[in-house]
Amino acid sequence: MGSGKSTVARLLCQSTGRPLAVSDVLVATAAGRSIADVFAQDGQEAFRSLEKEVLAGLDPGRNLVVDAGGGVVESPELVAMLRSRGVVIWLDTPWTILRERLDTGTGDPGRPLVEDLGWEELEQLHRRRRRLYAGAADFRLRAAGEPAAELVRTVSLRSLLWQRRRNAGGP
Repeated sequence: MGSGKSTVARLLCQSTGRPLAVSDVLVATAAGRSIADVFAQDGQEAFRSLEKEVLAGLDPGRNLVVDAGGGVVESPELVAMLRSRGVVIWLDTPWTILRERLDTGTGDPGRPLVEDLGWEELEQLHRRRRRLYAGAADFRLRAAGEPAAELVRTVSLRSLLWQRRRNAGGP
């Protein structure tokens, strides 16, 4: 939450012409209600289950840019699926920047975890997920206030290099 992944994903799609799949939008569409309503009425576990369904249902041949929710790393099954279909990029944003963005509302509105958890719990969640992101990502990109356009250029270049290595049978 607040790392800039939605902005970077949108700009990446604009620069590459690839279609965008936003997991939260797909989940809300599948549920027929907002993410906040899914969390409030059914809980986080139900949301994660729907998230698995919609991400598993994406066509791997479409060459999508997927803006997956920050909690996707909680599921080893989803991480394996995403990694098998493409490159997984981690926008590593320091907690101080995330807190500022979430506190000032510069991020997207309607974040159930921000509304339900206190700052201390959110920071603990961030610390725990950092380890999961490190294990899930094909590469880490430090996102500590760099302009989104610069992050998109870096993502494009690193993704291209990653794809070439993968096609050549490298790690």
